[in-house]
Amino acid sequence: MVINALDEVLFWQDIAVIHEVIQDLTAKYHPHDPQSYFAEKKQFLQKTIPTKADFLRRLEHYAENGTPTWISGRTDYCDDLGMNALKKAIHFSTPENGEQKSAKAESVLARDPAFWTQYANEILSKDKNTVLEMTIGAGLGTTAILRQMRPADMYFGVDIDFRCAKNADALARHYQVNGLGITASLWNLPFDDNTFSTICSNQGLEECREIPTILAESVRVLQPGGKLVLHCLKTSHWVRYFTDYGFSDAEIYDWLCRLRVYAGIEQIDAILLTQSMNPITRKEDAAKGYIAVYEKI
Repeated sequence: MVINALDEVLFWQDIAVIHEVIQDLTAKYHPHDPQSYFAEKKQFLQKTIPTKADFLRRLEHYAENGTPTWISGRTDYCDDLGMNALKKAIHFSTPENGEQKSAKAESVLARDPAFWTQYANEILSKDKNTVLEMTIGAGLGTTAILRQMRPADMYFGVDIDFRCAKNADALARHYQVNGLGITASLWNLPFDDNTFSTICSNQGLEECREIPTILAESVRVLQPGGKLVLHCLKTSHWVRYFTDYGFSDAEIYDWLCRLRVYAGIEQIDAILLTQSMNPITRKEDAAKGYIAVYEKI
């Protein structure tokens, strides 16, 4: 389990508090008892932030003062980038881990092959593709891409979680493609302007803070005529937090936008409209959300 984007917003000034709670709950309940994990976390939140007024004060403080800074320690594998942490996580890069990850992902992708084939085809639409995937996660979207890549294509995966970056390494080795995963800030990508022909994310923005900054960085490193391909959910992960405190739907959408976390595809459209990006295609799936494709002018 990790500290999520709204945890980072609510505990922006005292991140160590929520980090300690998440570590304890993960040790107790992950992965065998997620219901107890979320129930106990909810109890902690309601004790620490007992009223809507308390919740609002934390939101207002972040909206005014929050910045896209590196937050370390999102998982046990990211507490530092010293040698011990690297040794602890390096086994995630092995071809054996890639084989295991791909088998698990392939079983999920097989449930809706047309959707995932379209997602990959939008990303790999040129004769030679240089792909940047933001926010790798466990590797479902990564698998959908890598299994269709050709020898001329190149893949880079970026995540702020070292373990997720190593998942991309392992999958690239398994599929024998030119690619690797790296750990870096999504708000200050370590690439030159106009580097990639395609940038993509599979439900990654839903996990992030500072969405406008991430999208601006994506546009910066995208080539003119390049494509931004996003698989986005219809609703935010964080709605249930607000609902627990009595926020209306209108209040929730307003606050998600003000906090610069994911509020829905309409928010993404509005941001990219200011970034010289044209919407070109969109596929809507009742369960999976949207495949939204934009082109850099």
